[in-house]
Amino acid sequence: MNMKKNIVTLSALALVVMLTTFSGCKKVQPKDNTPAPEGLYLGIVGFNNELHTMPLGLLNQNTKHNFENFVDNLAMQNGTILYHAVNTSLNSLSNAKVPENLINVSVVTFTDGLDQGSYILSNYNSGSEYLAAVNSRINNDLIGGNNIAAYSIGVRGSDVADIDSFRNNLNKLSSDPEHNVFEVSNINEASEKFAEIAQQLYNQSTFYNVTLKLPAQEPNTKIRFTFDNVNEADDSECYIEGTYIRTNGKGQLTQIQYVGLESISGASVTATSENIFDVFAFKNLTDTQGNQISTDYVKQWNWVESTQQWQYNSEFTPAGNTEIVDEYKSAMIMLVLDCSSSLGNDFTTMKTAANGFIETLSGNYNGRR
Repeated sequence: MNMKKNIVTLSALALVVMLTTFSGCKKVQPKDNTPAPEGLYLGIVGFNNELHTMPLGLLNQNTKHNFENFVDNLAMQNGTILYHAVNTSLNSLSNAKVPENLINVSVVTFTDGLDQGSYILSNYNSGSEYLAAVNSRINNDLIGGNNIAAYSIGVRGSDVADIDSFRNNLNKLSSDPEHNVFEVSNINEASEKFAEIAQQLYNQSTFYNVTLKLPAQEPNTKIRFTFDNVNEADDSECYIEGTYIRTNGKGQLTQIQYVGLESISGASVTATSENIFDVFAFKNLTDTQGNQISTDYVKQWNWVESTQQWQYNSEFTPAGNTEIVDEYKSAMIMLVLDCSSSLGNDFTTMKTAANGFIETLSGNYNGRR
């Protein structure tokens, strides 16, 4: 009897050893930490009583038709799992591999009604609990170190009696209720908002880098570049001003002031050298609203201490001494679209607006990956 027990024990031990040995032979795949290619990424979530998703992928002139065809094939059904759709879009962003130069992460949601049944598809006990959780993710999740910019566009349907709940949804599904919520009266106004947001997202992902070239100056010379076609430097309301010094053999503008302009280059810019010339590059130089500026009328001035006046440099010309170089940063955008039957005839217009959104982004990224 004891011998039989020992045999069983030894057999069990041998089985454990065999399983352990087999497990040890399993090849462990190393984690892929390589960044995603640079570019603009778009994903789409359509929703009614179920989700219709197109995963995040690069959007450009070569791929835009895939996204537009997806939108064209969306169909109306009953149901509005709004919260679940937005939460799914956040999951897509969180699970995605991100480019190294990612600068913009956004969710754009369109709806015409109230949520119906999202919490049934989750672990939450009510719709309000689910909405609070989604709002917390919008405000706290980081994607590649970036905050999420969430926009909501709402056309209140005729079947929406609870106006307060409708507006609360729009606010909670945005990251900035004051600026990113658009409650409009009809689908045509919604189309305009789609276009405005698309252009805004593009602007946020594009740096307008301006270079200004001039001969090396005497140290401690105060310099001003005016952009608003003035005849006197003191009349300018749009200029860059700084003091020229040389450090380690390189020209440098210090104590820079931006008036009517903004740049991420800050208060000190070091030049690159081209023979006797210094080339100063101002990164993302825009007006105070973030719009691209023109260099057509740039003039360069030196402050003359003895006369206490600005001296115009007639040898500095916009054509020969300035250049604008667009630098595209990567963006990841999720488009969340209501496909509920309550839209009725507006559904076709909504799809046209969504495709216009796609066209604007892909057109601006023409030639990118």
